Amino acid sequence: MGSVSPNGPVGAADRAGAADRARDRFRGSLAGLAVGDALGAPAEFLSAEQVAERWGILTEMVGGGCHDCQPGEVTDDTEMMLCLAESLVSLGDFDAEDVMRRYVAWFDTDPVDVGITVRTVMLGVKSGTGWERAARRAHEVLGRMTAGNGSLMRSAPVALRYVNEPQRRGTVALADSALTHFDPVAGWACVALGELIAAAIAGELREQLPAIAARLHDDEPRVAAVLTQAGEATREEIVASGYVLDTLKAALWAVVRSASFEDALIGAVNLGDDADTVGAVAGALAGALYGETAIPGRWAGALLVRERVLAAADGLVDLAFPTQPG
Repeated sequence: MGSVSPNGPVGAADRAGAADRARDRFRGSLAGLAVGDALGAPAEFLSAEQVAERWGILTEMVGGGCHDCQPGEVTDDTEMMLCLAESLVSLGDFDAEDVMRRYVAWFDTDPVDVGITVRTVMLGVKSGTGWERAARRAHEVLGRMTAGNGSLMRSAPVALRYVNEPQRRGTVALADSALTHFDPVAGWACVALGELIAAAIAGELREQLPAIAARLHDDEPRVAAVLTQAGEATREEIVASGYVLDTLKAALWAVVRSASFEDALIGAVNLGDDADTVGAVAGALAGALYGETAIPGRWAGALLVRERVLAAADGLVDLAFPTQPG
């Protein structure tokens, strides 16, 4: 995979203490993802101007939107993240077949929102295409346009599970993305987000950003360029589309310019367009940086899947920081 990975953010000594310190940020990352999803869902497919016309500045869990969500209700961003997180917690490691089985079972519930790439893959699997080949087949069916953000939005649990295993973190990020998104740029965007989340958990997101971009350059220069540009971009240079590099750039831009979790999420979802996914990615990163305790109570309390999300985060903490015998 090249030389992507840095040292993990914590060492082996005093792992019980490290787990206690990490728990707030693990919970913050997954709860932040879900909060960003629910907060942004009503603004999905609206332009920034339309968001402003409707709400002024969207700051509350209002519900509604194109999916007619309840206030605090999440979409496919959080639902697929939970499939991945719960597979990791259940098995202790990444198992592609188990993860895909969970994705298909979720798809069978007739969710309100499914991206076109994911939908094409799920329908392929259900019609008899082996899960190992379904993403390639979808790539062909969709005219080789599978660089959407549908794998990026769910990938935060990989960063948490392997926060102390940098090489494994990158390998698994690529493997999970490839289950649905054959275009490698989608996978490398997931690798980048994993590196950013690990740096945020260490409290060094802004400090490590240039080094992360440099490490990624040889493997995927387009992703590296997005990381470099996000920290310097003006609002006019940010596009919140479903293209994976646009989403990564918009979410990172919202976080690096922020002074708080709330500031980051408001900046992300008010961009409109693919607001739930930009909100989810920004929330995962901002939550890792600021922690669960920084999420406004009015948002956290409204989240309909809060207990399930926190249970998944706690399970990932236990895997990343196992209790040492003796």
